[in-house]
Amino acid sequence: MAVPSEDQRSDKKIAWLKMMWSHIDYAVRICIVIFVADLLQRLFFVFKEYLCHRIYYLPEDRLTTIIKRAYTYNIKTVYLALLVIFTGLTRFGRTNNLALLLPRGEPLLLIPLYWIFTYVQLSHSSLSYAHWIRDSHGLDYAAGMASSYFHGYLKLSLPERENDGLQKRMEKYEDMQKVKFGIKRLIILIPDEMFVNRVIQSEWLEKAKPLETQFINRAGVNRPFKHAVYRLNKQINGTTYYFAMEGATPMLTFFESMHFQLSATWQMQEMKREIWLKFCKHLQELLNNWPETRREVQLIIYNSHKQNGELQDVGDVLISHVLTHIEKEKKHGLE
Repeated sequence: MAVPSEDQRSDKKIAWLKMMWSHIDYAVRICIVIFVADLLQRLFFVFKEYLCHRIYYLPEDRLTTIIKRAYTYNIKTVYLALLVIFTGLTRFGRTNNLALLLPRGEPLLLIPLYWIFTYVQLSHSSLSYAHWIRDSHGLDYAAGMASSYFHGYLKLSLPERENDGLQKRMEKYEDMQKVKFGIKRLIILIPDEMFVNRVIQSEWLEKAKPLETQFINRAGVNRPFKHAVYRLNKQINGTTYYFAMEGATPMLTFFESMHFQLSATWQMQEMKREIWLKFCKHLQELLNNWPETRREVQLIIYNSHKQNGELQDVGDVLISHVLTHIEKEKKHGLE
């Protein structure tokens, strides 16, 4: 078998490089076509928004706001555009031939094809909803419910203001009732089913007298804030504990919305677990990041049913959580 000469190997290498650069030039042309198609489509959206949806904007900055929204790009798109520009400039510097990079002929047919694919939302699926919910933009249903719950209720009723914070009310309750709270925080139950009864039901729990009602002026209304208290009938380490405990009301509202004909949608049903998880995550972040609520709430997030399908007893979930909490306290005490 004849061995290729040095010149033949060199010719093959040159041919391979030419082919590689030709593909790169073609890729740059295609990218330019797609970016141009996108720019034109965004311009169309500007006109459509300005003519058909004027009511959503203030008159004094309507056009500016529309253009800003239409031509806002995410960071990945910006990086891709910079890469295309850098590659194009590099090729122009080597060839000094701009015609190699300018789209012409067949690639230009991709412009209407891009518009068609975008219009029919070719890449859209239920996963698109899931990914959007998981993003940290605060515009989704779950984040909105968590923020409203935090700012409109927890951040108001729990911190110390005029000697009437949650800790003071719990101490006062212990002194007057001669009892002991198992966890010196407000326990919020968030089952994955999202439903919690008006009175939390369990063979181990008994409703007790609630904490002292707190009145806070909110938007001109002197609103009462109440926290229910439950007695755990099963002793832990020889002690009968009490707990300030309630369900997450926004999750109950969402549960009811899903089962009400006028408000239910298939997307809500499909994404209910995503919304439940995002609500829990966002609420925990808000509680942890705000100094006044950091040590005031204990979220108990759990499955409503056992693996065998039986309904989970809230009392058992609470007992397991309290035992874990006591063990952590002992470890911290030893440290």
